[in-house]
Parts: sequence; structure tokens; C-alpha cells
Amino acid sequence: MTDPIVADRQADRGNLGGGVDLVRFAQAVCGATSLDELAHRFSTVFAPLFDAPMYGIYVVEPWSGRPELVTAINVSDAFLTRYEQVGREVDSLYEHLLATSQPVYNLDMMAMDEWLEHPLYREVKRLHDIRQELEAPVVTRDGIVGTIHLGTSDGDRGFTPHEVRLAEAVGRMVGAAVERIHYTEGLEREHDLAQAALESTGTAIVLSDRMTPEPRPNAAASRLLAAARDGEVLLHRLLARPPAPGGFSRHLEVDLVAGGTGFLVAHSTPVGAEDDSLVTVLELQRAGGEISERALIALTPREREVALRVVDGLSDREIAERLVLSPHTVSQYVKRVYRKLDVDSRVALTRLLLGSP
Repeated sequence: MTDPIVADRQADRGNLGGGVDLVRFAQAVCGATSLDELAHRFSTVFAPLFDAPMYGIYVVEPWSGRPELVTAINVSDAFLTRYEQVGREVDSLYEHLLATSQPVYNLDMMAMDEWLEHPLYREVKRLHDIRQELEAPVVTRDGIVGTIHLGTSDGDRGFTPHEVRLAEAVGRMVGAAVERIHYTEGLEREHDLAQAALESTGTAIVLSDRMTPEPRPNAAASRLLAAARDGEVLLHRLLARPPAPGGFSRHLEVDLVAGGTGFLVAHSTPVGAEDDSLVTVLELQRAGGEISERALIALTPREREVALRVVDGLSDREIAERLVLSPHTVSQYVKRVYRKLDVDSRVALTRLLLGSP
């Protein structure tokens, strides 16, 4: 009589060639970008892993319990409906799976004659005479969200310990794919909401990053750039990053399409873990002549120097290098300028000193 451990090891060695199929399965399901695509890919790459004529996947939304992915091969729609109506209530295999978070094989739980008298078989599985069934959990960070099912009407076929472990691995791969799809869909929803918010605001905002070849202005920014000659070209100069890290401001004198001149002003704030993206607020200001002496009269000569360089779009570090001061000292001067001129940002200071209404 063959030792069961030896037989299991022999089965493992015999399935080494199936490792290629497992890799293909992993690549296929993990490359799915939607649940519909995941269902299709599962249906086409699962069969080579197991010699089981009937198989499927069942996944529910963790927050509602509503089925969101159901794929079943070689079983009828009536079979699936019957399971939802009466089978789930008597599915002791699934109850055991939930309790242990492990795959469950019906003939590990009961003898064949007991299975044939079991309510799950009599009410549902009898429709396709599924005498041997293997269920494995689909696991995400939310816990068990579904199951992988394998079934056969061959009473002598049996599922080996190797297949039980393989089914568990497949369930975890599918869980990882479902989790990634949910995460991606969540990001897309957030992106759509953010984009809608950007488009609805009257503020001219431009998004840019190092991975995208072109800046992305919202509708207000597009209208503003269209009002300046060569506005879209000049935008790239405004977004040029200075040597020093952190936020920065720039302005350019521009010719206006409607006639006259003005200033295209940009205030950029780095975002992201490595400051790899920029959120830039744009303003288009008509030239207002000389900077108001009344606005500057309250400033000391050094504060005036700092204020004018802020308007030139220099960062605190760049101003410090120009005036041979420490960045901390420059920061203090900027705060004093804000307080004396009753402004609270570089944007407001630039608007004031350039004569914008």
C-alpha cells in the first residue's frame, strides 16, 4: 500500500509541469483591469490547472454582500439561481470554510453516502450530480469575499492534497486581483471627482508632473492662457522648477490677444511623496503701471528688496542667496511684509504690487 505522504509528494512532482500553467494563470488574472475582464480571464486560464469539468468563481462586495463577480463553467443558470435561493442556507462546506479560512473538500468532511443525503446535494448539487466538490476562499484585506469552486460527477476522481493547496493559492491570487481592481477603481473615482471639482471652480489651476509630457489646465486656466499670446508656450517657462526645493512663483510680461500687455503669474506648489507633481494657480493681470509707492512706503529698504523679489517669483532660498541672508531671515522679512501690507500669501502680495485690482 502506498504511503499517503509519498503519494502526495509524487503528485507534487507530477504537477511541476503545471507550474507553468500556474504562472500563466497568475499573469492573466493579475493583469485584469476590471471584474468583467477578470471573469473572462479566469474562465480561459483556469481549466489547465485542474482536471475538473465544473468550476467557477463567486465574489461579493464586502460592504454589502451583493454578488459582484459570478462565473460558472459547465453548470446551468438554474443551478446558480437554486443555490442562491436555497443552497446557501444549507451549505455546511462554506460555513466550514468561513470558520477555518481554509479550503474544504466535501469528502474530507463526510462519506459519499452522507454527501448524497446532504441537503446541499439534494437541493442543488444533484442538478449536475456533483459528487465531489472543492471550495477555496477568495481572500482580500477585507477578509473572505468569495470562493473558488471545483466539482466533478466522477465519484472515483477525488481531489488530492496538492490540488487542495493549489486551489488555496488560486483563491489568494484571485483575491489579490480583486483587491487591486477595487483600489484602481477607487483611484479612478477620486480622480473623476477631483477633475470635476477643478472644472467647476473659477480658479485657473494647472496640474503637471514628471511622468506626463503636457501640463493639464482646467477650463478656467485654458481660458486664461488663450487670452495671452503664446500662452500655452509661456506656461512651460512659468512651470520651470528653480534649483531650490519647495513652492515657487514666477511671472512673465505678455501681450494680450485683446490688445495691451499684462502679467501672467504662476504660483506653484509641489505635491506627492517626492514632490514629483505641481499644482499651479495662474493669474492674468493687466499692466498697472508703476508699483504703488503708497503700498511700499510702510516697508523698510530691506523689506522692499525682499518684497520685489517675491514678485519676481523667487523662493525664500533664492532671495537669501541674492541678498546674502539666511533663508530663515528672509522668511521673517516675508512675514513682516505680509503683516504690514495686510496680505497673507505670495499671490496676494504679487497682485497688490503689480497693481491688479
